[in-house]
Amino acid sequence: RTMEREPSAKRARLNSSVSFPSLLMKMEDYEPTIPDVVVTHYLEKVGFKTEDSRIKRLVALATQKFLYEIITEAHQHSKIRDKKEQKKRKVLHMEDLALSLKQHGINVVKPDSGVALVDSLSTLRNVNST
Repeated sequence: RTMEREPSAKRARLNSSVSFPSLLMKMEDYEPTIPDVVVTHYLEKVGFKTEDSRIKRLVALATQKFLYEIITEAHQHSKIRDKKEQKKRKVLHMEDLALSLKQHGINVVKPDSGVALVDSLSTLRNVNST
């Protein structure tokens, strides 16, 4: 399923019609995909501390949107590649994700075997222990 994008002028009007205070009020009841404890961990890791859960949820929402865009673009790259190679089985390759990330200014380098996995697991353990 693909989402149709609204024309940019219409999106701009929609975005400007919501005031920041009303957006913050909506964040009180919003349950983001990314838990507050994870957002708190990464915010504190970069030196930003806040007890305001609305701010944490706003950061989580922005992160979720950013990830959604990257994943959607990677899926599009995968579909194009599969069509060129005439493959029926849909597989998302690291190259598709790397290309999408590159379009957002993030360069992916292949780490030594297991380094990224170990770093991710230790981060999760640290987050869960707090």
